[in-house]
Amino acid sequence: MKLYELRDVKKYYNGYLALDIPLLTFERENLYIIYGPNAAGKTTLLNLLAFLDKPTEGKILFYNSDFCLQEDNLRHRVTLLMQNPYLFKTIVLENVTFGLALRSISSAEGRQKVEPVMKQLGIWELRNRHVNSLSGGEKRKVALARAVVLDTEVLLLDEPTPHIDKAHAGLIEDMISAAAHYSKKTVIMTTHDLNQAHRLTPNIIYLINGRIKDLPLWNFFSVYLTGANGVKKALVNQKTEIYVATEKTGPARIVIDPKDILLSRKPIRSSALNNFMTKIIGVSEVNGLVDVVVESGIRLHAFITYKSLRDMQLNIGEDIFIAFKASAVEVFDA
Repeated sequence: MKLYELRDVKKYYNGYLALDIPLLTFERENLYIIYGPNAAGKTTLLNLLAFLDKPTEGKILFYNSDFCLQEDNLRHRVTLLMQNPYLFKTIVLENVTFGLALRSISSAEGRQKVEPVMKQLGIWELRNRHVNSLSGGEKRKVALARAVVLDTEVLLLDEPTPHIDKAHAGLIEDMISAAAHYSKKTVIMTTHDLNQAHRLTPNIIYLINGRIKDLPLWNFFSVYLTGANGVKKALVNQKTEIYVATEKTGPARIVIDPKDILLSRKPIRSSALNNFMTKIIGVSEVNGLVDVVVESGIRLHAFITYKSLRDMQLNIGEDIFIAFKASAVEVFDA
């Protein structure tokens, strides 16, 4: 069943088009990831879905009803955990139960709600600690617990695991998965970590410059384009240039689909203008394919099959040749 439906939604800030979505739907009781770079429009989209802001143009339907006509009745059905959540200068337990107290839920009933959530996140033993004594990862878990215990239909999470260690991030990911799969909530979160996105769900929305793209943004770079003809040089850094088929010049952003990057033990003889010798620094599984991570001035992801991995006998630390065409590089405005 459709929970949200966005139709011809545009959001402007001081004349700047921050979001342009012709059509987007979210189904009930699913986990969605919104992936994109900084200034892609991820937070803008979450604010609209949380009914904290209205689109400049278009409609947002919630269970087929236009939220602009009943926004006050909908806000209590959605919880948004912001990227930098505020914690009250008191103990952990009072922070987690704050929203429940506002809803006139008794302390006894509130404890029944918060205890299992806090135990799952590993912060129940911290319940009487002052938040000022917590680490960054612990504070993140406190903020997440406060959002989850409200038990709303929709949980919106803006970058819930940045700059924290894997152990803390793993517990938060487990809670997010449980909220979607066992508590029957709709969870929509943003992330910069595409590996995290693929770990959590196949429902990934790629957002760049306020627009939804079909192309996964694995190999994404800010560049400077130079040249006079249709094939330009994209300067990624002082050591690395990539040939790009575009009419654009100056600052830009580029994306290279991992499936368009060829790997070979020997130098690749082809019409591809981009040829590099690189070193393998990682190998992992992504949706039935093998993600081979290579580095030579820049870090790139290349997708191959398990058969290709076995045939080439690739190992971390080995040198490998890669190639991709200039036309395989998609170019966006900076």
